[in-house]
Amino acid sequence: MRSGGRILVVFAALVGLVACGTGAQATETPSCDTGLRFVTNVTDAAMGLRVMSVEAVNCGVEPLQLNGYPQVKLFGEEREPLDVEILDGSGGIASLEGFDDAPQPITVQPGERAKSAFVWRNTHASVDPPQVGKYVDMAAAPGGTWQPLVATTPEGRILVDLGSTGRLGVRAWYRQ
Repeated sequence: MRSGGRILVVFAALVGLVACGTGAQATETPSCDTGLRFVTNVTDAAMGLRVMSVEAVNCGVEPLQLNGYPQVKLFGEEREPLDVEILDGSGGIASLEGFDDAPQPITVQPGERAKSAFVWRNTHASVDPPQVGKYVDMAAAPGGTWQPLVATTPEGRILVDLGSTGRLGVRAWYRQ
């Protein structure tokens, strides 16, 4: 093997080792057994404030009616439930345009998407270890079917680094 080939093999092996150590979740296409799936692909972070974009994808064949707030459960590294207060709207975490708008009924046609978002502060002011969410389960509405939120980012992982705040604001479903 020429030296260029050996370098490529070593590089590929290092990339594989780094990927294994990130705790990344699988980036496979989420199931559409329920006609709906939840995905996230963007988290904006600035000075301790985090905003994660969330979408409900109608992957079924019937229109989907949404009105209100997604239901959210947050889990740690070992899928243990985290003691987190889930708030409708921003809950005073931050003032963000549209985040506290009242829910409006929307219809999501097959192949279309509705949006929501999570907001939190990564502040740690405790001797206890910080709370870090690695998995999120969601339902479109109270009484709905729970299913995982799937990261479609290149890293393929979810990171909700709440610190010691214990609060997560959830935006009502909306369309742009």
